[in-house]
Amino acid sequence: EGIAVGRSFAMYKNYNIDGNKEMIAIGTMNIVGSFTSCYLTTGPFSRSAVNYNAGCKTAASNIVMSIAVMLTLLFLTPLFYYTPLVVLSAIIVSAMLGLIDYEAAIHLWKVDKFDFVVCISAYIGVVFGSVEIGLVIAYFGYCCLLQDQEHLFWETFQTL
Repeated sequence: EGIAVGRSFAMYKNYNIDGNKEMIAIGTMNIVGSFTSCYLTTGPFSRSAVNYNAGCKTAASNIVMSIAVMLTLLFLTPLFYYTPLVVLSAIIVSAMLGLIDYEAAIHLWKVDKFDFVVCISAYIGVVFGSVEIGLVIAYFGYCCLLQDQEHLFWETFQTL
C-alpha cells in the first residue's frame, strides 16, 4: 500500500520513486523499530491525502502534524468523544476526493470499456470493502480479460 500511495503522489508531483528502495526503507524501519517495541511502519493514504490537500511541501509538516495531534489528544479528546465517526470519516473522505483522477477514468472509458469496468469495480471494492478486496476484484477482472485475449489469439492462430 505504501508504494502505491507513493506512486500516486509521484504522478501528481512529477517525480520518480523506486519501489525496491521503498521496500528496503520500510523493512529497515520495521527491523529497527522492533528493537524498541514500535508499531509497524506504513505510509497511511489518508494522512498523505490530508497533507497534500493542505499544501504541505516538505516532511517537516509531519513534525507539525504530530505536535498538533499530541496537543489534541492531551487537551481536546473530551470534546471529540461525542463527535460521530461519520463526521470524522467525512473529513478524511473529503481530503481523498481530490486525489481521484476523473480524466483518466473518462479516457479509459473511451479507449477500452472492459478496462473501465475493471477500474470502477476495483474502486467500488476499495471504497465499500478494503484495499485487498479492490485488488482481488481488479486481479480477477484482468484474469478474465487475459483469458478472453488468449481465446482470440488461438482462434486467430488456427485460421492461419
